[in-house]
Amino acid sequence: MKEILIETGSCLVAAMLLMIWHEVIRLIVYACCQRSVHCFRTTPWKVWRYIDPIGLILSLTSCVPISKPYFYRVRDPITNRRLGVAGLVSLLMVFAGSILVLRFGYGGVKGLDHLVIHHWWQSIAPIFVQYLAMLSFGMFVANLFPVSTFDMGLLIAGTSPTGYLGMLKVDGTVKLIFVLVLLFDLIHYGASRLILLLL
Repeated sequence: MKEILIETGSCLVAAMLLMIWHEVIRLIVYACCQRSVHCFRTTPWKVWRYIDPIGLILSLTSCVPISKPYFYRVRDPITNRRLGVAGLVSLLMVFAGSILVLRFGYGGVKGLDHLVIHHWWQSIAPIFVQYLAMLSFGMFVANLFPVSTFDMGLLIAGTSPTGYLGMLKVDGTVKLIFVLVLLFDLIHYGASRLILLLL
């Protein structure tokens, strides 16, 4: 029972931190691009608003957390592109950092060694870092889907307004494909195979 609670708690905490990290990085980029005092009002900085309950359920079931985005009013295509790139790069940074920690054993964490540790409290850090790797990769792949609120949607909006309108027309189809990918657990399977390959 302790192991299940540790796994569930580690997954939920890692998912919440990833959701906040992803949206705060985009918020910082937005504030730097706008260069005005209005960007620093208090509403976007209430970070608990980025934690999505459905995203937490998805992180437990399919290792794909989805954060609640802050809806920016951006008319500048360059800012849209920067927001999309910042979101994807922030997730890749977390994935690369957690893989490095697991691979080279920084901070007492060494690969999948938590399976042979005798005390349950010593396994929290390795499990947490493994979930950071799995969830950050899952969130990265999910944000590659061309949905208007995801990072790829921001990249398309920044690249071509007609492409963005075309993306909005097929939004229901893309969301259906995304749900099928989640149901068949393809992202989780790919993430786990990639992590085992890198370790």
